[in-house]
This record gives sequence, C-alpha cells and structure tokens, in this order.
Amino acid sequence: MENTPIDRLLHDYISGRISPEGMQELEAWSRESEENRQILDLIDGNSDLGSELSRMYRYEKERVWQAICEEDRHYMRRKRFFRTVRACAAVLLLVGVFVSGALLYEARERLDPNRNHLPTTVEPGTHRAVLELSTGEVVALTDTLRTELRERNMRIEIDGDRIAYRAPEASETPETRKNTESVPMEEVFNTVRVPQGGEYTLTLSDGTRAWINAESSITYPLHFGRERRVTVCGEVFFEVAHDARHPFIVSAAGTEMTVLGTSFNVMAYDDEPRVETTLVTGSLRVEAHGSQVVLTPGQQAGVEKASGFLDVREVNVEACTMWRRGLLVFYEESLRSICRKLERWYDVRIDTSSPSLDGVLYTGMVKRHETLNTIADLMNLTNDVVFSQQDDGTIRVVRKPRPKARPAL
Repeated sequence: MENTPIDRLLHDYISGRISPEGMQELEAWSRESEENRQILDLIDGNSDLGSELSRMYRYEKERVWQAICEEDRHYMRRKRFFRTVRACAAVLLLVGVFVSGALLYEARERLDPNRNHLPTTVEPGTHRAVLELSTGEVVALTDTLRTELRERNMRIEIDGDRIAYRAPEASETPETRKNTESVPMEEVFNTVRVPQGGEYTLTLSDGTRAWINAESSITYPLHFGRERRVTVCGEVFFEVAHDARHPFIVSAAGTEMTVLGTSFNVMAYDDEPRVETTLVTGSLRVEAHGSQVVLTPGQQAGVEKASGFLDVREVNVEACTMWRRGLLVFYEESLRSICRKLERWYDVRIDTSSPSLDGVLYTGMVKRHETLNTIADLMNLTNDVVFSQQDDGTIRVVRKPRPKARPAL
C-alpha cells in the first residue's frame, strides 16, 4: 500500500530520524484518538523497536516463525523477544505489514481491531481431494481414509492427507520394465483434483513428490516411459526425483517446464493473468510460445497469458512456496491477489471490486490454518480495509476512508 504522511512519520520516529516539525505533526496525530495515543505508547515502551523493525524489514520472517514453533526451546530468551516483536508487529500493521497472528494477541487486545463484520467464523481448508482412476472410478480422499487400491500392476496407497504410487508387482522383472519404455503401450492416466478449501500430497511412481494447493489438479500416468510428463492446473509444488535419463516435464496453460531433478513451484490458475514458475533448487528450463529460459535458484519465470510474453525476475522464494508448510506469505502483493488466494483456501467468494482497493499492497506472514476472521482482523489493524459478509455469503472488502485533515487554526 502506498505510504501516507503518518506512515513516514512513524518510520522516522522509530528510527530516530524524525525532524522537530515532524514530531509536532506526530504529536498532533496522537491527540486525535486514544488508539493513536496507544500506538505511540507501544513504541515508547520498547527501546529495541527500531533495531527489531530493521531486522523484520530484512525479511527475517522465517526466524520469527521458528521462534513461534519451537515452544520448548530458549523459553526465557524468547519471552523478551516476543514482547519486542509484538509491539513491533502492531506498528508494522499500520504501514501495511503484518506477521504471524501468534505475535499479535497482545496488540489486538490493546488496539481493539474488532471492526470487521463477519458474523460467521470462516474456517480454513483441510486435507481433501478426489482421485479419478483411468477406469472412471472416483475416490473421495479425506483425512480419515486409509486404504490401498490397485490399477494394472500399480499399488496406490492412500493414507489420510497423502497418496503414493508404489513400485510394480515383484513378478514384473527389470527386463519387462525396460521393454515397457521402448515398446508403445496404452497410456493409463490418473488425476488428483483438489477443490476450493483443500490441499493434498501426492507421491508419483518415480518417487517425485507433489504438494497440490486448493482449486488445483494434476494428471499423470501410472507408469512413466521415456519422459516423465504431467499436466497441472492451479498451483503445485514439486520435489522431483533425480533421473538423468528421463526428463521430468510439467505442462501448464501453454507453458512447459523441463527438469532432471529439482524443486520448484508452478502457479497456473485460470483466474490469474500469468503462469509463474519459481525455482527453489537445481535448474529448470521453461518454454512458452516459442521462447525459453533456464532458471537458477531464486528466479521466477512468468508467462503473460494475454500476450505470451516470457520474463524472468528475482523473487522472494519464501513468499511463493511457504503455503505447503502451512504459511501464507506475501511480499509487496496486491490485496486483490491475496484475496484470490484466500477465496481458494477458505472456499468463499470475496468481492474486491471497490476502486478504493487500487494500489493496496501487503507484506507479511500468517498461519495458513487461522480462520479467515483472524486474517481479516490482522489486515484491519492497518487501519485501511474492512471485511463484511453480505446476505448471500459473499465477503466484501473495502478501504476505509481516511479522516479529513483538520483545518489549521
């Protein structure tokens, strides 16, 4: 989101660079409401806030998250760290940055951000999907389903939140497997489809692992031949089993990614304007509309669907891939783009058509398994946006009008 004069004054105040004139403006702002006064109190009460703010702006979100998760380590040291970061988070929220909700309980109690209008609790997604076999049989995959299926000579093991394809029957000799690669055979495909409000994990027959995000699907053969080729719609993170003789190829919305062994994320939703491929490890060739590039770790290839233009940029890999580890991470991302992700994960419709949302950006990190109500409260703490539930269940997001400046006396 664009910085306002108050945002800049808060930055200058925390870093100790505020001018006498700026200090006068900030003091006048603090007198406008009790909430504003409490914000300055939070800053004044934490002498380490400036250094912590700088660290958080240098993207140490992972360190913060690890501190939250490691409940049994360094308890006394973390107590002081949490006190500082909680106050820091309250200030970051004002300038369009938010971090994990676990850091904000204290700030939320003191600043009373409960101004959203979501009477119903919107729960996060769960582990669920549908497996479509080549026979036409459809199997509903849930957290509680544990079973084993067989198709041709392949074992399909289903264990709660994951499905795995295991090696062929022992009766199939190495020579038989070799022949199936060199002799044309009927292609037998399966598909895993994950609906809105779901996620699932798949292990393919070659050992490649795929994390499938909400409203996404992957189609793949039971047995790979000379090429290991799959088709993706939506978003999938891959850890590809190394096999130099058999390239792994992902097709998604007119884009092809070719690897030998690597980890990367593909985002190719129908309602997104770009197909984005983000490389974490290894190397990756991306081809689209007659152009091709080879990525190195930390790079993202983007293909514009409308024009077919292919570009490469350095990205915050964490922001593109941490969804599979239970986090929603945003780096200078538009509110509308964030809401499309929330729609898929929470299985709701979110209306972001208000022109007031133009140019609103966020950077931050929240737990993926928080309720949508919690995320709405965190975003509301920026003093910018309000989520309200309509009669038809749609959630409407608007930007609150900023108070008019008081006339000079």
